[in-house]
Amino acid sequence: MFDFFGVVMLLALLSLFVWLTRRSWRASRKWLKWTATPLSALATLIFFLALGAALFGFYLLNRNYDNPPSAVAVQPTSEEMAFAEKYLLLCAGCHSPDEELPLVGNDFLAEDEAPPIGTFYAPNLTPVHLGDWSDGEIIRAIREGVHRSGRSLLIMPSETFGKLSDAHVRALVTVLRRQQSEGKDTPPARLNVLGALMSIPAPIFAVQPAIASPVEAPARGPTAAYGAYLASITCALCHGADLRGNEEFEVPGLTLAGETWRAEQFVEFIRTGVKPNGVVSDTEVMPWETLSAVFSDDEDLLAIFAHMSEIAGAE
Repeated sequence: MFDFFGVVMLLALLSLFVWLTRRSWRASRKWLKWTATPLSALATLIFFLALGAALFGFYLLNRNYDNPPSAVAVQPTSEEMAFAEKYLLLCAGCHSPDEELPLVGNDFLAEDEAPPIGTFYAPNLTPVHLGDWSDGEIIRAIREGVHRSGRSLLIMPSETFGKLSDAHVRALVTVLRRQQSEGKDTPPARLNVLGALMSIPAPIFAVQPAIASPVEAPARGPTAAYGAYLASITCALCHGADLRGNEEFEVPGLTLAGETWRAEQFVEFIRTGVKPNGVVSDTEVMPWETLSAVFSDDEDLLAIFAHMSEIAGAE
């Protein structure tokens, strides 16, 4: 992606102020020379830095990563397939305009307050878009954040999805393949100069190292080990890898709940959104309804609570 017009405009403005700086420096009137020269020189510096930063931003946006397509070839069990069908609901938060299935894509910049940075969609994940992707390319996109072209998928939580076991990610691809084709293919990302500038400080380059070793999940059951796995592919997305919260986004840690709640209170909270103190959680802040659908079996929630309690006990 590249904004040719925007870059040319920055280059033209830079050239203009270089010329104005030279003209003002050669002015015969001292007041003009010592007033206009610093101002035009400052503008020259600003546009020079903006042009350099924009080019660097486009380099980052178009950088290719050498992660090979995944070679995962395991055959998921019926239980793993059932989990993947529910896990797909987590994708709807970004890949659906109403946060519901089917995953027809979503325009991230459709909101009125969105900055004018170009075109940026979470793509359609039905066969309309994924039909010509290989299974290995889809798995790499999920777990490593790499587009089939080799560039970064940008806003893709692969740091979390990279923890998916080989069996679960293969099951997820199978479920994606089984969807009916819905909607239209979403346009590719096309960020302008402003988007390139904003991309530099933004934490949007989500590419993870290539996964070369098998990834296995612990045996399913209400154990802390299995709970740690489930938390790593769900709760960690917001609450951090260690579940101790995210201060930057004011997301609380889960260790206090693991220490002060009872297991049945945690299960009740995920099922109803009601905390032990009677406060009802806003689904926009805590997606308990989605998590309740993903973890329809209480055994999975008990496993996560066991992991939370283990972390709390270690502090």
